[in-house]
Amino acid sequence: MVETAYRYLKAAQHMQRGFDMVDVAQINAAIGIEIILKSFCSKPSGNLGQINETYELDNAALKTAHGHLQNLNKVPSDRKNPDKHDLLTLFHSVPAQIRQQLRIDQYEGVIETYRHIFTAARYPYERNAQKMVDDVLIEVLDELVTRVNAWYGDLGWQNNYLYYDGAHPELADWESAGEIELSYGDLSKGY
Repeated sequence: MVETAYRYLKAAQHMQRGFDMVDVAQINAAIGIEIILKSFCSKPSGNLGQINETYELDNAALKTAHGHLQNLNKVPSDRKNPDKHDLLTLFHSVPAQIRQQLRIDQYEGVIETYRHIFTAARYPYERNAQKMVDDVLIEVLDELVTRVNAWYGDLGWQNNYLYYDGAHPELADWESAGEIELSYGDLSKGY
């Protein structure tokens, strides 16, 4: 799941650079943040230990977070089911110990501000579409991916995607060095 979030980050960063697509980049970053948060409240459901491992959300964690937000009046009391795209619900479904250890708590205000950006802004041509566009979520996703990968690396986990000693290699770095383009499956060491 972290690899998928990383790919959304790279897409967002690419769109952010001179393509006048910050709105689309923001949506990609929101999806990436959603996936990172979901990675902490998901369980493997198939293809265990394989590159194509699948996951399912821990619905109990989502319901607990949903109820907590209802108690804080941040989710309508008549809403029965949690919104699986609501970044704030997903944030509160991450165990508090993990949020603190990774210093994710510092993003709660940003996450609350942009909690519905994916569903509210993905169709900009709709009358009620949210029009708030900036690059804050791209920066947050970049920091989250870096922290989560370092944390998993400290735990001894290895990912099979393009990470070189914990640093984000930029495509331009590979091209300028005259290297051939690598696929995400080429490197098996790293975090």
